[in-house]
Amino acid sequence: MKASRTILTAVTVAITASLAPAQEDGLDMEDLFEEDFEETVVPPINDPLEGLNRAIFRFNDVVYSKVAKPFARTYAKVVPDPVEKGLGNVFDNAKFPSRFVSNVFQGRFGNAGKETGQFLVNSTAGLGGIFKISDEMPELQTSREDFGQAMGSWGMGHGFYLVIPFMGPTSLRDFAGDFVDDTVEPLPEPASLIDDDSDRMTLRIVEFTNRLPALMDLYDSMRRSAIDPYVSVRDAYTQRRARQVAE
Repeated sequence: MKASRTILTAVTVAITASLAPAQEDGLDMEDLFEEDFEETVVPPINDPLEGLNRAIFRFNDVVYSKVAKPFARTYAKVVPDPVEKGLGNVFDNAKFPSRFVSNVFQGRFGNAGKETGQFLVNSTAGLGGIFKISDEMPELQTSREDFGQAMGSWGMGHGFYLVIPFMGPTSLRDFAGDFVDDTVEPLPEPASLIDDDSDRMTLRIVEFTNRLPALMDLYDSMRRSAIDPYVSVRDAYTQRRARQVAE
């Protein structure tokens, strides 16, 4: 029974993660497709693996269109909007440690203090992060940081572009930054508080699934309007990360 549950969990992860970007590289698909990059001039990212990246991009696109999209639509119909928003807030609140450490590594101690303030307010008055009370407190607003941004602020370039199966766009620098974020995180995330591997995986599934409905329309809009969706996503990713590093 446990084995079948683990297999089902793994399959569901593959389904729900098809458009889920790396969680700690600062890539938010909503920002990726919503922002206007026309006035932003950023040198093109090296893409020596373009052939392989395009193949993975097509694979991700098929998984999204045929599996993840119908799954997300069902989820959106079943789960009330307030619940969906509350879950998103909880998971965002739980990522405080990596954002705090990334600010410290950049010497942005003021921002680190604001992150701490947000975490404390949302964890207490916001009932464990369900309600994002800090949004109503301008003095606590700050940009979201991750270790990929920290390395970028030190002058480290992207390296080269990567498309990860199920996970989507990233770069060599940001991919490495993801591992550093996990390593330096001083506080456990909710998933690590659960002993059972399948239960821990289930929690990650919930996080991925909760993000999908918000991404569907944005991705479809980009897909329809782009002459070359691969290039559009790559350029949007590069410019988004450049803006985040410059903030």
